[in-house]
Amino acid sequence: MTSSRDSWPELPYEGFAPTAHLLHMGLQAVGKLSLQKPFEPEWANVALALTSRGLTTGLVPAGSGAYSVEVDLVAHEVRASTTEGREGGFALGPMSVADWTARLLSTLRDLGIEARVNPMPQEVPHPVPFHEDRETRPYDRSLANAWWRILVAAHGVFQRYHARFKGKTQPIGFMWGTFDLRDVRFSGKPVPPDPAAGYIRRNAMDAAQIEAGWWAGSKAYPRPAFYAFTFPKPPGLEGARVEPGAARWDPALDEFILDYDAVRTMGRPDEAVFAFLESTYQAGAERAGWDPALSGPSLPV
Repeated sequence: MTSSRDSWPELPYEGFAPTAHLLHMGLQAVGKLSLQKPFEPEWANVALALTSRGLTTGLVPAGSGAYSVEVDLVAHEVRASTTEGREGGFALGPMSVADWTARLLSTLRDLGIEARVNPMPQEVPHPVPFHEDRETRPYDRSLANAWWRILVAAHGVFQRYHARFKGKTQPIGFMWGTFDLRDVRFSGKPVPPDPAAGYIRRNAMDAAQIEAGWWAGSKAYPRPAFYAFTFPKPPGLEGARVEPGAARWDPALDEFILDYDAVRTMGRPDEAVFAFLESTYQAGAERAGWDPALSGPSLPV
């Protein structure tokens, strides 16, 4: 059995950031392949799923068959396979985003798949088209694997939380645009999309929802953290008391935050994360007037 320290490894933001850029843009290229799937509400069709080795597109339709792409963060390679039995791939290492994208599309062509992806990154500041991002980026295998192991550990807690909801939800998934693992619940009430919002947001934020997730940090918030928000934000949410004690409302992000470094040093990290998910859901659901029957009673932690 793995220890809590193994399950929740250290992930320093500054050390991981260069590798994170390559992974983020590379996973965007991989994730965009799922845009060939039929559109599902709130972009449910595009999320990457966790596997026992990394992240996968799942089945992507192609002609009369299908294919999938997996980013293996144990062997550190990208692998593609088709329902006709063809396979191919390439090793991960220091490379440019342009190289990753070219190798991905070349691998698929070798398998008889003429895939195309929009080269413009989504949901990032100052996007650079994949084919123009030619700077060789570092690829730290140990940090890439640690990042994935955190996703796996978080996913296990999210599964417990996810299973308790009786309303509309989506599979727990990795959103390649925002580079986070998330679980989202819906009350069943539509929300008129903001006409000033971009295309992605208009089709994502068109229903009342409570989302929680984990991400590796950003320049605006340079440390990994769990987050939770309610949309639309109900009055008084920022004043709610949530668990564990290290959790707080971040006014700049306009959401609840639980820093990952606080979690990993706790005696029971899994239970701390579960308490965060449950308490932030209850805070949002009560203030937004959600039906209490949508989720079971909180379990002791």
